[in-house]
This record gives sequence, structure tokens and C-alpha cells, in this order.
Amino acid sequence: MKKPKIRELKEAITSLFSRPFTTEFPFKPHVPAKKFRGKPEYNSDTCVGCGACFYVCPARAIDMSDEVVDGRGKRVLVHHPKDCLFCGECERNCITDDGIKLTGIFDAAYFDEKDVQSRVEHNLVVCKDCGEIIGTEKHILWAFKKLGSLAFSQPVMLSQLMEALEIKTEAEEKVVPPIQRTDALKIICPKCRRIAFISDEKKER
Repeated sequence: MKKPKIRELKEAITSLFSRPFTTEFPFKPHVPAKKFRGKPEYNSDTCVGCGACFYVCPARAIDMSDEVVDGRGKRVLVHHPKDCLFCGECERNCITDDGIKLTGIFDAAYFDEKDVQSRVEHNLVVCKDCGEIIGTEKHILWAFKKLGSLAFSQPVMLSQLMEALEIKTEAEEKVVPPIQRTDALKIICPKCRRIAFISDEKKER
């Protein structure tokens, strides 16, 4: 057996009297560094359900599902830590800058995956004529606030704001086919609005 080198003996003796380089987790809680990229989590108060995080996720760790029943819809966004790369693209591309954030949570072990999933639900705004999804209620109201007074020229935003403020109107929101120009001020998608204007112009001719 070869005798250890003097340098190796020096390193061994030094390590006996120096602080450990690793943490004492799991015996003591570990506090990650300030810029540590841990498990992303949704903020239900600031997330508007736009779906930007879903579209930019390179690992497809975020699921987005829309369900519409009898003119009422629900959008659900779910983050799966088991597939996540912790790259931070979801946080970087969030339109509200605070809808989803990387946290200091690094221990994502689980028996049931639902215990570590982060999810958020939003009400959908659906076209009254064709049933096409326009967006989430919070997303439309968020865009309204960003646009300011310019938003009053957009019928869907105006209708959604009035509904959020619980302002009652005499206009009936139900669209009776064939769609007409008067329906353009109701909650309908861009495609149906275009059809309403075109059909009205044909009648005038």
C-alpha cells in the first residue's frame, strides 16, 4: 500500500476543522439562494388565464384544458413538476409578471402527483352565436385596464366590464340566427361580428 502524499494528508486534516460545504437537509431546513429556480406555482389572484405559460413551456409541463357546457366554460391550467425543467420561461413570458412564479420549493417528491401540482381555474367568455371561446373573464378585464379609454370601442370588453360591474341593460344577450348587425354589440367572436356586418351590408345593397 502506497503512503498518502503530504498534500492529501493536509487536505484531510483541513477538512476535519472546516465547515461542511453541503447543507444538513433533511435534518435541518434548507434555505435556497435568492435566485434559485424552484417549482413554479400559480397565483390565483394575479393569473388571468391567458395561456402564455402553456404555449412557451418547452417541456410541456403545463396542461391547459377548456370545457364549455351550455354556453358556460371553464379553463384549467395545471403545472406538473415531474416534467418541469425549471427553465423559468413560464415566469418570463407571463403577461401580468406575477401570474406564475418560480419558488424556492425544491423537494417535489410525492406519493400522489396531485399533492405537488399547481393549478388555477378561470371562467371563459364564449361567443353567444357560434360557441367559440373568446378568452377568460379576467384576461378581458385585464386587457380593458391596460387599454384604458380605448377599450370602450371594443364591444366584448365593454359588455364584459358591464357584467363585472353588475350593470343591468335592456339588451338581450342571446343571439337569434341569422346573426344581424345589432348583435355586433353583444358578446360574439370576431368571426361572427364580421359576418354580422357583411350580412347587413348585403341587405342595404
